Amino acid sequence: MNTKNVPVLIMLLAGLVACLVMIRSGVSNRTFLTTLLLVLICFYIAGFVVKYVLDKNFKEEEDSSDEEASRGEEGDKEDISTDEDDTIPPSEENPEEQEAKSTEENQ
Repeated sequence: MNTKNVPVLIMLLAGLVACLVMIRSGVSNRTFLTTLLLVLICFYIAGFVVKYVLDKNFKEEEDSSDEEASRGEEGDKEDISTDEDDTIPPSEENPEEQEAKSTEENQ
């Protein structure tokens, strides 16, 4: 997953919300700018934390899916080899079935 832009998007979204709230509240310019700067810096750092967590979880998920895929391929190979063992040779069939087959062949 591409998480390159996550910190920037979180920072900008938080800055937008902060701007709207402060404009609506009628905050002075100096307070507005200092608050906006602090909000942008804090949420940029928070965005990096979110990006790190996402990257770590998706990397583990990809690793586990790769392992499962390799196990699945090995399991398929084993299934093919065991299918041959499931067939019953004609000599080991039920004697009643052998008699039925021989009568059908004779008719």
